[in-house]
Amino acid sequence: MDAVATIFDRAHLLASGFAARAAQHDRDRSFPFENFRELADAGLLALTVPAARGGLGGGVRDAAHVLGIVGHADPSTALVLSMHYIQHLTIAVNPAWPPHLAHRLARETLDGIALVNALRVEPELGSPARGGLPATVARRTADGWRLSGHKIYSTGAPILKWYVVWARTDEAEPRVGAFLVAAGGEG
Repeated sequence: MDAVATIFDRAHLLASGFAARAAQHDRDRSFPFENFRELADAGLLALTVPAARGGLGGGVRDAAHVLGIVGHADPSTALVLSMHYIQHLTIAVNPAWPPHLAHRLARETLDGIALVNALRVEPELGSPARGGLPATVARRTADGWRLSGHKIYSTGAPILKWYVVWARTDEAEPRVGAFLVAAGGEG
């Protein structure tokens, strides 16, 4: 049996526990941290991490299959998991990602609960899908970049280890891009 098929089996095994807890999490408005511990232990967080970086190398179709299984049991868990999968799929195909950061995110995902998601939506702009420059500004400093701005939310925020923050530079001709920020830092 190949590794991805095994992942589907693992997703089915976890789904009953997720389903049993989902209604209580909804009532309590609590985050399903235990679901993500189980997903990590089962190797499901690494589904879309490229095989070259130690993950399973699953693609969109594999992710959709797992998300269908998890989503049937607990839609909230599936939503957070989908965002994490999307970020790893994006990192894998985007040559602009510095290799050392891509490898670090992959390694941390393999080693435990290290979820990543984007922070894009702002009070002034709303969803960036409508266009416009983000109000969040990145200024170059001697130590790298300093970000200033506000984001409204990020799906999965209570458990994220990494934020991919959408911002513009303060240069005469601003560039727009993503800045990787460790969760829980100052600011």
